[in-house]
Amino acid sequence: MSPFRYAILLGISIYAILLFAFPGVPDADIFYHFSVAKLYLKEGFVSRLPWPEIGIQSREFTDYHFLFHIFQIPFLLLPVEETIAIKFFILISISTLLYQVTDYIQKESSNLSPYFVVVFFILGSVLFTGRMLFGRGNLLFFSIYFLSLRFWNIKYLKWIFVFSFLSVWSYSGFPFLFFTSLFITVLEYKREHTQLFLASTLGILVGLIVHPSFPFQFKGYFIELIIQSFPPPGVEAIAEWLPPTRDILILGFLPILPLLLLSFREKIQNQFHSKSFVFLFLGIICLVFTGSSLRIFEISWLMFFIFIFLNISISKKYQVLAAIVIFVIQFPIVYGKMGQQFRSSETKYGYIVTEWIRFNIPKGEKIFLSWADYPYFTFKIPEYRFLFGLNPLYAWSFHEDRYFTQKAFFEGTTQGFQHIPKILDYNTVVINKFYYSFSNSEFKRLSTDYHLVFENEKYGVFVKTNPPNNSKKEITIPNK
Repeated sequence: MSPFRYAILLGISIYAILLFAFPGVPDADIFYHFSVAKLYLKEGFVSRLPWPEIGIQSREFTDYHFLFHIFQIPFLLLPVEETIAIKFFILISISTLLYQVTDYIQKESSNLSPYFVVVFFILGSVLFTGRMLFGRGNLLFFSIYFLSLRFWNIKYLKWIFVFSFLSVWSYSGFPFLFFTSLFITVLEYKREHTQLFLASTLGILVGLIVHPSFPFQFKGYFIELIIQSFPPPGVEAIAEWLPPTRDILILGFLPILPLLLLSFREKIQNQFHSKSFVFLFLGIICLVFTGSSLRIFEISWLMFFIFIFLNISISKKYQVLAAIVIFVIQFPIVYGKMGQQFRSSETKYGYIVTEWIRFNIPKGEKIFLSWADYPYFTFKIPEYRFLFGLNPLYAWSFHEDRYFTQKAFFEGTTQGFQHIPKILDYNTVVINKFYYSFSNSEFKRLSTDYHLVFENEKYGVFVKTNPPNNSKKEITIPNK
């Protein structure tokens, strides 16, 4: 095999170690995506989701990850345990992106060793590597994004249209492809680039209109791209919306900072790669907005990475040395951080609770459950309905008063909060003690309408003391 293929194989091996060295998956959201894929496999395309009570998906499902979900379906058919199937999906998705990025750099800057590129792509940022291993739709989008850049030639005009069309069906970040093609056209004004830009823009527009979620996709994209950038006051901020801390920025950028300075030093009296300033500009713009979202950080790092590796000039000997040094220093850090992430997403306690519910709660009942646990519960017990629908903004958009009412329950600080599940007509309440320990203990102490029937280290399960029309079946405890 060529060095390029060996380098990609090395990269896949590193990713496999990070994924399979720990039980579970590194982020719970992937369970939600596989829940949707399961639903498609069972019922075909749907216009609403059957699970959330408070969430616009219960009446108008906007699947801006549609292509991402379709690609997951074959993995559901694998004869392996479901978590392993999910890991295989993540591994193939992230390896595809690795291939696309490395191949693009190799074609644009042939003087770099593929080992040098691969090692820095995987280990150049602890945060970037971790977020890529989450298995989000951005993996598919950026694979399509770099395919577009690799085919950015007038003879592939139709393919540019197709890739742009598919980018809209894969991830809400498709405007990034539009701005990239626009800046390339402005920076290198040629008739060819103008035609390519128009083909890309037309593909994006057609993808927006000819969409599986029509006509709900427009509201979904508005929430995802606009509302999420400026969350309403009082809405609970999920981790992705929070600005990165100083430690995260250091872990994110410190390893590639010397390479960035080196690329400027080498090129200051020479010619920069013709398209590289597009990536530099995009990286700077994203870095400015990194303070509002970790999603923006990952794009910023990727753009700086492309700028550096299109311009850096370094001997083969030092490329090998730099790759070895970054591996020795960064791999233990990444491994340790990913271990922490896997532990924080541990599902063994969730599995026990979902099995308890399956044995003791009639199918189809509503369960009062927080947004943080929604992905795993819909994946394991999709026969039930749940209070929440993944993202707080989708609950807020569905019914603002109900959203803040349930939020008051989980915060546990509002007088009379223990009556909220009864007011909203829920017979079963599940509280995550890791996130809401105060509301769990206070609900147990104050509520006269519910009693604790099951708990483990992570969850407490409460049922109504005298629920109407309740089946009299005896409570059972599933085997662990």
